Amino acid sequence: MTDPYDLQSRYDAIWHEAAPALSRGDVSCDAQLATGNDPRRGLTLIARPDAQLAASFSALLDRLTDIEPEQYRHPVPDMHVTVLSLFTATVDHEPELARAAAYRAAVAAAVRGTPPFTIEFTGITASRGAVLAQGFPQGDALPALRDRLRDELRARGLDGSLDGRYKLVTAHSTLLRFVRPLAAPKRFLHALTQLRETPLGAMHVNALELVQNDWYMSSATLEQHDRHDLR
Repeated sequence: MTDPYDLQSRYDAIWHEAAPALSRGDVSCDAQLATGNDPRRGLTLIARPDAQLAASFSALLDRLTDIEPEQYRHPVPDMHVTVLSLFTATVDHEPELARAAAYRAAVAAAVRGTPPFTIEFTGITASRGAVLAQGFPQGDALPALRDRLRDELRARGLDGSLDGRYKLVTAHSTLLRFVRPLAAPKRFLHALTQLRETPLGAMHVNALELVQNDWYMSSATLEQHDRHDLR
C-alpha cells in the first residue's frame, strides 16, 4: 500500500546526512552510556521483536561489532520499537510519574480495539549517533493508534512533553549506539552500505507494553506497568 509518511525517504535522509561524517569517523559519542547508570526515566508504550527477529538483529550486530567492538550494541532483552513516548526520559521525572494512573488510563482507552499489526524490517540507516533497523508498518493500525494516544493524552492534560523531540512517525529499532570514535570508519561505512537494503524479518505485534524506562530501554532498570494484548 502507499506509505502516507514516505518512511523510506525519511530513513534515506538520515543516512545521506550522516554518511559523509561516518566515513571520516565523525560520530556523536553517547557520554551517558560511557558513564553508566542513567538517572533519566520516562513512560513509553513499546512493542517487542520475537525471537526470530531478535536473532536477525543480533546477527547484523555481530557483523558490525566485529569491525567496531567498542561500540554499544543493544542487548536482546532491550530491543524494541517505540509506539509512543508518553513523556521523554528526563531526570525530572517524579512529577510525571506521580500521574502514572492517568497515563495508564489514557493508554488503555487508546489501545482498546486495536488489532494486531505487522512491521516489516528491511535494511538499516544510521545517524551520527546510532545505527537503526528500518521498520515499515503494514496497514494503518500503528499510525491510527499513535493518533488515538495523542488525543487521549491531550484530553487528560498529559501532553506537556508529547513529541518533545520530534513527532514520531517511523517504526525503527535502535540497534547500536556510538560510545567511542570509529576505529575503522571506511570499513564500517562499507558494511553499513551493504546492509542498507537487507531483509531482516517482520515483527508481528500481538501485545504492547507500557513501561517505565531509562533513555536506552535498559532491562536492568525497566519496570512494566501494563501489558495490552491486541485482538
